[in-house]
Amino acid sequence: VCSKMLLVFGLLAYLSNLSLSLQIVPVLKDGSPINNGECSNDQGQAVPCANPPNTCLHRAEDYYQESSTNCAEYFRCVAGVAYSYKCPLGTLWSREANVCDWDFRVQCQEASEAAAAASIRYPGILSNYDYRQMTPESLLAESERLIEVMTEVYDSVGSVPRESVNFENVIKPLIDLDGDIHTQSGALTFSTNVALEKALRDASSDANKKITDVQIDLSLRKDVFLNIKQFSQTEEAKNLNYEQKRYVEETVRAGKRNGLLLAIDDLEEFKKNKKRISELGIDFRKCLSEDTSHFYADEKDLSGVPADVIESMEKDESGKRKVTTKYTHYYPVIKKCKNPKTRYLMEKTKQTICVEENTPRIEELITLRQRQATLLGYPTHAAFVLEEKMAKNPENVEKFLTDLSSKLQVLWKREKETMLGLKEAESKELGFDFDGTLAKEDFWYYVSEVEKNNYSVDKEKLKEYFPLETVTSGMMEIYQRLLGLKFTKLEGGEVWHDDVSQYQVDDKATGENIGYFYMDLHPRDGKYGHAAMWGLQPGSLDRFGNRQKAVATMVCNFPQSTAEKPALLEHRQVQTFFHEFGHVMHGICSRTNISTFFGTATEGDFVEAPSQMLENWVWEEESLKLMSGHFKDGSPIPTDLLKNLVASKSANEGGKSLRQMFFATYDFMVHTRGEADTVQLAKVLYKELLGIEKIEGTNIGANLGHLIGYDAGYYGYMWSLVFSQDMFDTRFAKEGILNPQTGMDYRNMILRPGGSQDGSEMLKNFLGREPNQEAFLKSKGLEL
Repeated sequence: VCSKMLLVFGLLAYLSNLSLSLQIVPVLKDGSPINNGECSNDQGQAVPCANPPNTCLHRAEDYYQESSTNCAEYFRCVAGVAYSYKCPLGTLWSREANVCDWDFRVQCQEASEAAAAASIRYPGILSNYDYRQMTPESLLAESERLIEVMTEVYDSVGSVPRESVNFENVIKPLIDLDGDIHTQSGALTFSTNVALEKALRDASSDANKKITDVQIDLSLRKDVFLNIKQFSQTEEAKNLNYEQKRYVEETVRAGKRNGLLLAIDDLEEFKKNKKRISELGIDFRKCLSEDTSHFYADEKDLSGVPADVIESMEKDESGKRKVTTKYTHYYPVIKKCKNPKTRYLMEKTKQTICVEENTPRIEELITLRQRQATLLGYPTHAAFVLEEKMAKNPENVEKFLTDLSSKLQVLWKREKETMLGLKEAESKELGFDFDGTLAKEDFWYYVSEVEKNNYSVDKEKLKEYFPLETVTSGMMEIYQRLLGLKFTKLEGGEVWHDDVSQYQVDDKATGENIGYFYMDLHPRDGKYGHAAMWGLQPGSLDRFGNRQKAVATMVCNFPQSTAEKPALLEHRQVQTFFHEFGHVMHGICSRTNISTFFGTATEGDFVEAPSQMLENWVWEEESLKLMSGHFKDGSPIPTDLLKNLVASKSANEGGKSLRQMFFATYDFMVHTRGEADTVQLAKVLYKELLGIEKIEGTNIGANLGHLIGYDAGYYGYMWSLVFSQDMFDTRFAKEGILNPQTGMDYRNMILRPGGSQDGSEMLKNFLGREPNQEAFLKSKGLEL
């Protein structure tokens, strides 16, 4: 890694005070005190011995540092001989702590001069996210260093005699390791989503596989598990604080779920399967991220697509436009293009992404997940996953999906008839055959037509009032008011692309700097193709008991500005922006002590609720006025258009929600059956729920990224909407959507606890009662 990339200070510093075999200390070649004046450093490299024999006898301590300017170098005194070696990258020697500490904490003339000559590492950020300074070789070398550190900690914990276990020698090293690895490995593996160079993205993916393989091996260390289990039964364990007790309980439960109570042969199979599952998942997602699928179309075949979108498309030598599957092209074409053949080509191109590569991967994954569940004694993979969710079991999820789908189909039946009427009329106008059905490529087009015709929402006109800069400014103002925060844009920070912006977050009342966030908002080749948030650094306590700064990032794919116009957002994109930024705030405002529980580390079927709740602000007139203004003169959205937009919230709710129910039901079915023909199942299920035929040659199982990481959990999007709508209607709708006291209650009761409390407990605290479905069903236009 480059000289400013993150590194392994904490673990090495901690381990230097333990009786471990960690080889960070220089040793003399051939085991002799002096060998032609040459020593070996911690990486086996030949280096000059620091001092002649017997020159550090005046030193009482083992490790020391004497230079006021070269803080990266320090010494170890062995038998009177001083050996020189370097602090890990990103750290300097701290005379106060007598260990290598993060460089921003150490006052050193050399460090200050070096920092001034490069990009700025703002205080408290522990990693360098300017991946342009990194090479594949340095990234892989850093991952190997992390792997060594992880292994050393587990070796240390596993070697503690059973009768000697205590919090300091068993639990604390693991808590500290979790926090350090979260930040350090996260900085390495995040680059696969955003780095400019494909070679670096590939190296990041490889590093992710290696680190994950080692994490799997370590999580299956029976000696470590037995020591944790032994500690959990001690008197000391009973007197831990709340978070520490929760950590011990969850770690013991995780050990059981990791197969550590299995027989040796079964455990070996379990470990092998787990590594294969990880490998398949990484490859599945990499295929989606690296995809560059596209087709070429004459401009006449893009009739209806906004001119600025067409202008953003590259031209080939014949003048045809290059249409990609990125959202900046996909949605304008699938929603606006009047030519059904072009829409079909768009939909087929999108839905065939990675079909050849990922179909065998997902079907192998389904089989392996079922095998793992069987080994552990669960009937299905879904049963295994749901044990730790709010839903608790497959029966509750199946009932939720079945009941809600049935209610939504009543709405969809009416909506579909309206769409078919529009299609029949258009077939006469445009001269194509009407066969009385809606095709897959028709869905979003006629959703848009209904909103335009029945609610007078001209989305192209509306887009003019949502320039990205205005939306960003207004959104930030709303979040700052609600959550009692202050955002300050920073310049010159370590970022991975010039388009990336960086902000500091301070608590408005106290002035405390609580963290930072990055925003990477525009598409580019090789970048993650959807919208998502990553928690890069938890704002939990470090190994010394100091509160770290939280660091999060949001990655989206909004359009770029052109010479004629600034970047303009569709209302749907404004909603996405609000949602993902809500996750960022969860990753900033959380204040847990242990990193394992920080931020969005909640139950999987609750994690979306906080951000879904905040989507309501893009449907309220008061907040919409704060984040909109015509791109030419800043004039407000016309009153009629604004009211029509708000009224259109319930438009096509049956069809749009059933589409989500399709994804949720598909995910649930493949993980309760144990094996599946993913192509055939998708075809039958889509026809059953929406009455629409899938396009031949496509497979949603090959390009639905949620099947990796959200497996048996997609239902959570709809499940958590119940809670999000209850929170909004019960508190904000009644007390004011910009009420700062309600916002602070939300920050303190929902965001602050992270995963240190159960979702049901947080909801009860915020609502003052148990949650219910009333507000959710009402928002969908459904009967209670």
